[in-house]
This record gives sequence, C-alpha cells and structure tokens, in this order.
Amino acid sequence: MKTAAKVFIILGMVLLCWLIFPLIIGIIALKKMKKATSKSELTVIAILTLFFCNTIGGILMLCLPESEFAAAPAPELPQEPQV
Repeated sequence: MKTAAKVFIILGMVLLCWLIFPLIIGIIALKKMKKATSKSELTVIAILTLFFCNTIGGILMLCLPESEFAAAPAPELPQEPQV
C-alpha cells in the first residue's frame, strides 16, 4: 500500500506541476514516508497531501498499517572484552 501511495502522490505532482504548492507537499510527503517509523509521524503531511496534492495518495497514507514502517534501530549494547 505504501508503493501505491507513492505512485498516486507522484501522479498528483505531475498533473499539478504548474502549481508550486503540490510539488512541495509531494516532495515532503515522499521524504517523510521514506524515513517514518510510525503512523503518527505522517498524519499531518497525509492530511496536507489529501487536500493539496492527491486525494487518493493522502487517503492511502492515512490508511497505512503499522507493519509497513521501518522499525527504529535498537541501540547497540557495548560488549565486554573477552579474556
């Protein structure tokens, strides 16, 4: 579903290329979607995408399941030196 959202956002950016605001919102949405680790990080940009860039892309961003997000990397624990 993440790929479909990206495709619709790109389509919205191409179709509305004569307006600058959808281009900016689309670029920000694609970058945030790449780096997001939870659904709550995308809520605001998904609503902006819904209104200004592409309706279907925004709805798909809001409906993304938590399993599609990259888990935050666990901190590495220092290992004790072996004798």
